[in-house]
Amino acid sequence: MPQSGIVKYHVKLSYEVDGLVERADIIGAIFGQTEGLLGPEMNLNELQRVSKVGRIEVTARNTANTTQGDALIPMSTDIDTCALIAAGIESIDKVGPFDCKFQLEAIDDVRAAKKDDIVRRAKEIKQKWATKTVSEGESMLNDVHQGDNKRLATYGPSKLTCSSGVHDSKWIILVEGRADVINLLRAGYDNALAIEGAKIDESIKELCGSKEYVVAFLDGDRAGGFILKELKSVVTLDYELQADVGVEVEELTPQRIDEILSPIA
Repeated sequence: MPQSGIVKYHVKLSYEVDGLVERADIIGAIFGQTEGLLGPEMNLNELQRVSKVGRIEVTARNTANTTQGDALIPMSTDIDTCALIAAGIESIDKVGPFDCKFQLEAIDDVRAAKKDDIVRRAKEIKQKWATKTVSEGESMLNDVHQGDNKRLATYGPSKLTCSSGVHDSKWIILVEGRADVINLLRAGYDNALAIEGAKIDESIKELCGSKEYVVAFLDGDRAGGFILKELKSVVTLDYELQADVGVEVEELTPQRIDEILSPIA
């Protein structure tokens, strides 16, 4: 088909001839015996000239006394024209001196097949790039996590998790767990110490005693209230803070952490 034609359909036919013929004989019969049958506008030669029909492909298999094969006609017409052309070819009953029979096998919508290919390829692209994006995201999170870990330390015989700046800071923030310390680091506070449990480690007394002021920053739940009571029995607190009701310190955004701590920082 000339470059200006866009194939929309593949008309597929099979045939059987009661004699030995060549591919050229089949093509000649298709053009010759449909000429004028459906009117000049349906003439295959004319349709090829205006790029509505492409190059007809024919296969031929010879047996002892017969020839069988398939014909493929690429078309850029509407489906009605395809159906008429197919019906016209099915009406062919002679190839040369031999009886023959053509039968339509399918009219394939090339665009539908192309759409399927596009969707399949789109899924492959999505999978590839989504995986790449996730991998990059995980890598970034890992970098952040490793950055946080480098700023973590431990304190005392119980190796309580703390920020690396907890020793040099003039004040200290007491939180419940390791995740709270990490979240405070992300918010810019590197002076937190995790008490890690309801039973308060006595070793924090000395550290807290060396600070100008001590802040308790606990989860906004009932357990946080119990821990606060226990903490006050061990160290002197200058400020008693809790996260929003029902929220844990590790769940707070950096902005919310700053809103809570900035008045005393």
